[in-house]
Amino acid sequence: MSDSLRTLWRTTLWSLALLGALTVGYVWAVLSRRWVLTLAHPWMLLGYVVLVGAFVAGWILLGRRGGGPGANAPRVLVSRGRELAKLPRGIKVRVAELPSALRVCALVLLGAATTRPQRVDAPETLELSGIDIVLVMDMSGSMRAQDLLPTRLQAAKEVIDNFITRRRSDRIGFVVFGREAFPAMAPTLDYQALRQTVASMEIGVLSEESHAGTAIGDGLGAALNYLRRSDARSKVVVLLTDGSNNAGHLDPDHAARFAQALQVKVYTVLVGQSDEAPITTGQDFFGRPVVQMARFPMDPALLQRISTTSEGQFFRANDRAALDQAFHTILDRLERSRIADAGVRHTELYPYLVLPAVLALALELLLASTVLRRFP
Repeated sequence: MSDSLRTLWRTTLWSLALLGALTVGYVWAVLSRRWVLTLAHPWMLLGYVVLVGAFVAGWILLGRRGGGPGANAPRVLVSRGRELAKLPRGIKVRVAELPSALRVCALVLLGAATTRPQRVDAPETLELSGIDIVLVMDMSGSMRAQDLLPTRLQAAKEVIDNFITRRRSDRIGFVVFGREAFPAMAPTLDYQALRQTVASMEIGVLSEESHAGTAIGDGLGAALNYLRRSDARSKVVVLLTDGSNNAGHLDPDHAARFAQALQVKVYTVLVGQSDEAPITTGQDFFGRPVVQMARFPMDPALLQRISTTSEGQFFRANDRAALDQAFHTILDRLERSRIADAGVRHTELYPYLVLPAVLALALELLLASTVLRRFP
């Protein structure tokens, strides 16, 4: 390996080490403070990558031809150079390329600064605006199925309760439906009362005939009736069901178009592993539960159409983990919606790149003119 390539290799290692340390620091700062970042001039990255690539390629080509940096510099000839090369290297030799690496880091930081990284900030008044949300939960008999433990209904109630506790200033309403829809609570900020209402919901709470069918359209329609007079900038329906629409008076596709007209986004969640699921049908002679397989038709295509029409999103929850993940994703979407609706502010972050670059150049100048000074 030529001296030029050896120098390039050592400089690259030092540069990667320094840039790696800086990257870890930046990533930790962003994640710990939960910043949302964007680039005002992302196209600058392409030009900078091309420039760096051309510089490295030129260095390599010149090194192969013997014309690399320092090729024509004066040399000190030593009669016993081989013996000197066998001597142990001191610390200065090992860090000889540090000034060059500092210069590379400074150039990389300045190049990143040209993209104008920005932090997306929500204004302080955002907490007063919030989002109007209506949770719509299926209470049909199929929700007693036990493919999600302990049952589909109990798993849904626990996830919904966690969803409510993570909201802060959003009005949340609650609708349940079986054969018919029942508006349980209008959008409110009284989360404690709402959580108690959700917890009290059992299959037998509604009338006996109400859980003999699934009126998805009526459930969505009841939620939209809550939201049609809402003045919130964002209006959302989260509809959780495990079946297909086989009851009610309002067609779900028509309800989805009503949601689109009202600018309400509908997030649909299909609960259950398949059309067949275990369900407790009674007790045997010894008081043990009797579990049998039952068939409950699903219609994921319908829920997909509803979410697509209303510009929401469809989720399939085959197990408890998928159900939790679906609601976490909805929470993330709602947070981004809060920022977008309120009118964002951007804080420039390029000073955090320019200042370390200037310090790196200053340190390079200091080292190169003192302890790491090169003599011809």
